Amino acid sequence: MSHRVLVPLELPDADSVPAALAKSITSMEVVLLGHYGLPEQTPPSAARDQFGDDARAELTTLAESFEDAEASVTTRVVFGKARDKTINRVAVEEECDVILTSGDADEITQVLVPIRGERNFDRILSFSEELLTATEATVTLFHMGEDSDQIPGEEILSDATDQLIQAGIDSDRITQRLSEDDDTTQTIIDLAESFDALILGETEPSLRDQILGNVPAQVTIDTDNPAFVVRDAEEA
Repeated sequence: MSHRVLVPLELPDADSVPAALAKSITSMEVVLLGHYGLPEQTPPSAARDQFGDDARAELTTLAESFEDAEASVTTRVVFGKARDKTINRVAVEEECDVILTSGDADEITQVLVPIRGERNFDRILSFSEELLTATEATVTLFHMGEDSDQIPGEEILSDATDQLIQAGIDSDRITQRLSEDDDTTQTIIDLAESFDALILGETEPSLRDQILGNVPAQVTIDTDNPAFVVRDAEEA
């Protein structure tokens, strides 16, 4: 499966994507989205006329880290007020199956992959395999310990490990971790401190997620790590 990664950046004065992070996805197609946030009273058309040239020039400069790594990059600037809705809309329009929240990354040597259940399972592992191949990083497959989709957590981790090995990832690079802590989100955030990047699956929210907030969204807000959110196959 070929992956297409959306990288949203907030204009103006966006932080550049670290070279190690850009290099990790050079085998994939990259869409660099410059979202230019606007006050409620500012029409997007007026902002485009006033700031459009500067925004496009800034995004072109930000794309250089990907071009230097010989990645295939498409750039797109959007002026608007609803950032999250814009990201989701552009991901659909550009047919991106992964969304990258950039973060601090001098190198990508250890990757954390929380796995919830069968939903989106193959797509998460397909992306993980491609990232691991590009970086030669080690990976920790993590499950919270509760049964998902009536499948024990141990079996989910075992199946994930087998799939990565079949894809060519050396078993010595794969670690499994099973936890029974009650707070899924906080556990992942705490674990993330020991890793360089996370791969999170976008899944249909449970009732708990709907009340307390979606896990991938909370994790990307509360950690400085780069996070790749693999979109749900039924939504992408």
